Amino acid sequence: MLVEQFEKRIFNFLYHFTGNSHDAEDITQETFLKAYQNMHRYDSAYAFATWLFTIAKRTAISHFRSKKPSEELSADTEADLADPSAALEAKEERVSLWNLAKTLKSNQYETLWLRYGEGFSIAEIAQVMNTNQIHVKVLLHRARRHLAKRLRPPTNAS
Repeated sequence: MLVEQFEKRIFNFLYHFTGNSHDAEDITQETFLKAYQNMHRYDSAYAFATWLFTIAKRTAISHFRSKKPSEELSADTEADLADPSAALEAKEERVSLWNLAKTLKSNQYETLWLRYGEGFSIAEIAQVMNTNQIHVKVLLHRARRHLAKRLRPPTNAS
């Protein structure tokens, strides 16, 4: 039941973290295995999603320390909306924005993804990233400021 509830969210987080669906699939599977094996360590005082995302992040970091990421082979796996052209346009905008976000510092990108991609609260993000809430707010502010600068069209001085 937990896998059904969280699998897509964990996969999407890891896909954005790794940039590769094959690695994301492997790490997602490993994340749920680790969570199952360590269920006795879960503290119900905290949100389960926060605990699970922390495991996913740490598993991804360990994965890349020990292995080289594999090359992406598959194209898009996202289902089309009712209007294919609108779906394509919306997808291109999201992909473009997230690709631009990937050019930020990794901790800024991770903070943006956890906040806007996953909808985590500031406190939950701080727990996943093993930092404090003030630092998370600073990272979000800086990331949004940098994105805004990069999204502004260049001005002509002529």
